[in-house]
Amino acid sequence: MNQPASPWRTPVRIAWALYTLALLTATHWPGLVVDGPVDWIDKIIHCGVFCIWTCLFYMSGLVLGQRRLLWTVLIGFGYAIFDETTQPMFDRVFDLLDLAADALGVLLAAGLITATRRVWPRFRGDLAE
Repeated sequence: MNQPASPWRTPVRIAWALYTLALLTATHWPGLVVDGPVDWIDKIIHCGVFCIWTCLFYMSGLVLGQRRLLWTVLIGFGYAIFDETTQPMFDRVFDLLDLAADALGVLLAAGLITATRRVWPRFRGDLAE
């Protein structure tokens, strides 16, 4: 029998949508340069923001089923490729290392989700169900 939708469904989906818009804006803003204490700080940021994006996407429940995590990872990779390849249209630079950092963030999220599902039974289902 179907379970009623969680009260978290709408807030998580709104958070994911707003985060996606913010990420898309930040990664396509013309001439934006990120400076930090180390030269590769932007790679750490890429990894982190795609980890968060992937976790939010998973929790949104937009993809369900037995292969939910696999589809989440594939969609995360697809979004990363879209994000990086469209940047040159906005006076930005396509960088394979940025794409690798994005992919690493997606894989890190998959690992966090897998670990969380093992220790937190509620997360085995879906916060957005």
